[in-house]
Amino acid sequence: MARAFTPHRVVALLALPWTVLAVLPAAVRGGLFLDATRTGLVLLLPINVALDLLLLLPVGVLAAVTTFGLLALADALNAFPVLLVLAPLLVIAASAGALFLLPKRGASTVPYGPETPAGPRWELAGLAQLPGTQFTAVQTARSALATVPPSGAVVVATANTPTQFEQYQRFGFTGGARRRVHRVIS
Repeated sequence: MARAFTPHRVVALLALPWTVLAVLPAAVRGGLFLDATRTGLVLLLPINVALDLLLLLPVGVLAAVTTFGLLALADALNAFPVLLVLAPLLVIAASAGALFLLPKRGASTVPYGPETPAGPRWELAGLAQLPGTQFTAVQTARSALATVPPSGAVVVATANTPTQFEQYQRFGFTGGARRRVHRVIS
């Protein structure tokens, strides 16, 4: 996914930690779908922010333990000046990687709004296609939409670009504000 949303491998490496944070809850909850060639990926699962945060808690604990370990190591080696230089560089690098995964200008960061119908909400996200491969993410998304959400579920998504917004609508989604789309499963 990181490689699909970034312009080259270096930026993909910077975006990788953020990609893991996005994909991990879906993978644990059974909402990660790969095509047979492993070149296309889609996330489709019921929206449950509390459960997703709970699933990410071990990652946060690991990050805190690692940070405290590095601080202790820097203290033992009297390397705080080096840490003062490296820490801001790491924050800048991580922020740069995250920028490529955020919705583009004009798109909503939340996939539903007042125009979204009531009902159990499922999110379709992360349609990722490896560069140089053919439409397997779209095919995987269509297959998952046809078989996974129950009848009456409201599938929501955010289109990253105006072109993608139009494509969602061609696939039966209803467009909303800030490139949000929704589709009620029948």
